[in-house]
Amino acid sequence: MTLPPKTANPCIIILGGSFDPVHSGHVKLAQLFVDLLKPTQLRIIPTGRSSQKAPCRATPEQRIAMLSLAFAKLAESTLLYLDTQEIKRAEQELPSYSVETLTLLRNEFGPSASLLFLIGSDQLQQLHLWKNWQHLFELAHIVVATRPGFSVAATGAINDLVLKEFQRRSCSTQQLQQLREQPCGFTYIYTDLCIDVSSTQIRDGKNLSLVPPNVLNYIQQHHIY
Repeated sequence: MTLPPKTANPCIIILGGSFDPVHSGHVKLAQLFVDLLKPTQLRIIPTGRSSQKAPCRATPEQRIAMLSLAFAKLAESTLLYLDTQEIKRAEQELPSYSVETLTLLRNEFGPSASLLFLIGSDQLQQLHLWKNWQHLFELAHIVVATRPGFSVAATGAINDLVLKEFQRRSCSTQQLQQLREQPCGFTYIYTDLCIDVSSTQIRDGKNLSLVPPNVLNYIQQHHIY
């Protein structure tokens, strides 16, 4: 897909992950914030070589194919771009770090663009282990969707330094427009996604009903898991 022309103040929603495989939770998360913020573009970035996870069982080509299937309907109404920069780095045997990916996107879209980086609660719990995690807030807004029963405020739920940073930068639902109008620096935690599913469970043959049907067909046809 051809990238869109740059506007004075574009809004880019960024969803990264291993997507091994992509599931309905990923799609619902993206759809939620597309509906809320009407972004200029939704950018999906499959991980190349993660510094914290085991290698993917699906090949890069298979993960890209599954993403194309899963987001086909959303792509009918939203400009969607599958960004393979991290996969290309992996082909050079280089690891991928979110801070580097976001830096490249900030350079691409300019200082006034609103960049929203969507992550899950499992990633939030590991955020203090990410490379230069404090610098992420200077590059994008950090938006978290939690699973049922997860409480950010619970003792030990997340690292104390991360919790302090999130509380200091917190944006309420009533202030969401700030995420679109400002380039970076805010945090927002959404607690009502109501889908408790992980790609690990799907690889183990559980919760298959939460995989988009066309993706499930692809998985079965290619005997991926």
